[in-house]
Amino acid sequence: MLKLDVCLSPLLYQEYFDRWAVVIVDVIRASTSICTAFSNGVTKIIPVAEESEALAYRQKGYLISGERNSVKLEGYDFGNSPFDFISDDIKGKSLVMTTTNGTQAIKTAKNAIAAAIGAFVNAGSLLQWLQKQRKNVVFLCSGWQNSVNIEDTLLAGMICENLLKTGDYVAGSDAVNIALCLYQASGNDMMSFVLNKSPRLQSKKELLGRDIEFCLSGSRFNIVPVIKNGIIYPE
Repeated sequence: MLKLDVCLSPLLYQEYFDRWAVVIVDVIRASTSICTAFSNGVTKIIPVAEESEALAYRQKGYLISGERNSVKLEGYDFGNSPFDFISDDIKGKSLVMTTTNGTQAIKTAKNAIAAAIGAFVNAGSLLQWLQKQRKNVVFLCSGWQNSVNIEDTLLAGMICENLLKTGDYVAGSDAVNIALCLYQASGNDMMSFVLNKSPRLQSKKELLGRDIEFCLSGSRFNIVPVIKNGIIYPE
């Protein structure tokens, strides 16, 4: 039997997970924005942890996107809203991205033998991709500044529920059941559930309301962004 696990924070990531299929999750908003960018024709995304790294790439002619604490970085081509990447102008281009949480989590799993980006908007394709890997699976939740968050845990719970139903996987830790319980408690109105349970997102509803709704929408993109040698490509 294959195992499932959930890292509720990057601080809980263990080295042995590098031998598993790792799904990096930053639902609001990096994971969703990455999927959206690829769906609109971006050819590759280079995730970087520091603002200085992104700016250095800009000197080489790359488009750069970035945010800190949900606010677009000054002088960057894009922020971290999925709506920034619904454009014909990015087709065929490469993109460099730095975010508060998502790109940091990607660096945490830099040595994984198989790594993908997960979001609600690509959940269907991600589920199929994971089943083809035939590996133990761990969901690395980006959280918020290394703290646990609701939305990443919800996605992990949803995908874990579907993988467990195949009969090929077993829960490898209590964290899987924590994610499952949260997802099952969310009911049919995930937007209301998340906003009611997350003081952080409640405080950002005016700023990010449209983004939050998009990020919590159902599967819409037939793309699985995969990480190879530190660069993200569509698959």
